[in-house]
Amino acid sequence: MNISPAFGVLGVLYAVFTITVAVLAVYALVLVIVFLRLRIAELKRTAPPRDDRLRR
Repeated sequence: MNISPAFGVLGVLYAVFTITVAVLAVYALVLVIVFLRLRIAELKRTAPPRDDRLRR
């Protein structure tokens, strides 16, 4: 009986590697979003106050 290579040792290693890369990519994306939100909040705090009277 011939078993598909996807169920062999290499197939399992490939699946583990693919899942690991996907998890790391999602983790990096979450870190980027968190740090961007913190950076935007910091920029808003340090920005000079806007004068709305000039917009009218």
